[in-house]
Amino acid sequence: MPVYSRTITVNTDIESAFNFTADFRNLDKWNEGDEAELITKEPLREGSVFKVKTHFNNREMVLDYEVIEWGAPLRASLRANTNNFELVDTIFLSANAKGTELTYSIDIKYKGIFIIIGLFFGPKFKKLMDTNIKNLEEVLNPL
Repeated sequence: MPVYSRTITVNTDIESAFNFTADFRNLDKWNEGDEAELITKEPLREGSVFKVKTHFNNREMVLDYEVIEWGAPLRASLRANTNNFELVDTIFLSANAKGTELTYSIDIKYKGIFIIIGLFFGPKFKKLMDTNIKNLEEVLNPL
């Protein structure tokens, strides 16, 4: 099962970087065309759910992302589960001498026939990850 991961260093403080990235209501600011709303009550925590309208491979989808790990301000994981795949997005943060190191990782587990078909999506996922990380760098004020 493929895992796509990128690491950047930004000069935003660790708490602000975590709050921005882990709150999927901000997706539209760094993942062009996506919209997300929190469908559970505040505060954000393990068990919170976001309804995300997204697109991939010229197809629109609505995914429910559930927070499965909430370790503010160092780590958060959110999972979307469908009949064809499971996505786990994980955000890791740490402070370093230059600012905040942010690693964004997406673990994809294909199901059924998508175990085979999903192999062809690799280049598209890599391109999407590169674009999203570039956008995060711009939004979080890169060093």
